[in-house]
Amino acid sequence: MARLPAGLIRVRPPAEPEEIARAEEKLGRPLPATYASFLRSFDGADLFHESIVIAGVGRGATRALQTLPQERPGELVFGEALWGDRYALAADGRVLRHDPGADERAIAGTSFERWLDATVAREQILFGSDGEYAEDVFDPSGQEVTPTIALRQAERALKVDPGAADTEHARGLALVRLGRRDAALAAFRAASELDANNPWPLFDLGRTALALDKPAVALPAFRQAAAATREDATAARLLAWAVRAAVAAGDDEAAGLRREALARDPQLVAGLTRAASAAGEDADDEARAEEIALLEAVAPGTPIPRRLPVLPH
Repeated sequence: MARLPAGLIRVRPPAEPEEIARAEEKLGRPLPATYASFLRSFDGADLFHESIVIAGVGRGATRALQTLPQERPGELVFGEALWGDRYALAADGRVLRHDPGADERAIAGTSFERWLDATVAREQILFGSDGEYAEDVFDPSGQEVTPTIALRQAERALKVDPGAADTEHARGLALVRLGRRDAALAAFRAASELDANNPWPLFDLGRTALALDKPAVALPAFRQAAAATREDATAARLLAWAVRAAVAAGDDEAAGLRREALARDPQLVAGLTRAASAAGEDADDEARAEEIALLEAVAPGTPIPRRLPVLPH
């Protein structure tokens, strides 16, 4: 960290023992040993212009641990990302990433120390020696890191923490963007093996397998993804992908999967119809084709309206 340009890593002075004790009293439990050790050196940190903020427990902390929502038993939320993700320490010492408003979580690090080192290794690739964003790290829109840089970020982080399923998933997504689908398939498989309870590496495994004309590989991935989510509408949509894979594979499981998908969400057909229409309105041909393919798999012959109806104000 000391070799990084000034301002990219900003840490607070050590927390006082009594400040750590007060935080533990307010939380009603001891802080995890690795996080408490960090606080005894730095009372929180601001990483890369507040891209990620690690909470502290004293008055001068950039973000106070006591103000972060602690909604899940057995976890301690200790940090937030600029885009809304929250980071939590699980009872087994792993770092979990929670998307805002989502039930699923991803394994972001195998320990607090490895997560921190891997985060620094990943994010520093984006910056030049002056502490500003380096040239050519974003696509022309300026909204997304280029796939080549995203792949370098993931590979750099995985050297530090090879068991971080979330990073392995990110590596697969970068490989898909680069057109390297076979390598992406292996990355998604590795991510799903590291974190079988996260449906999204499994979903991307299935989707990539379909693109490679491997529906027999895609089918179990979609089924496992649906089983890993508790939200009925999401599970139904994942099952719709499973139906599509079963049809492509000539598997007689398709009929049963259709019934299962519609049982999880009776509004599935209507939702897919609306999504296809909305994609048409947005001139997003790829998304429209995807929604139509799912609709035809789940409910063959369903008409697709060309435009969304105009709703009264």
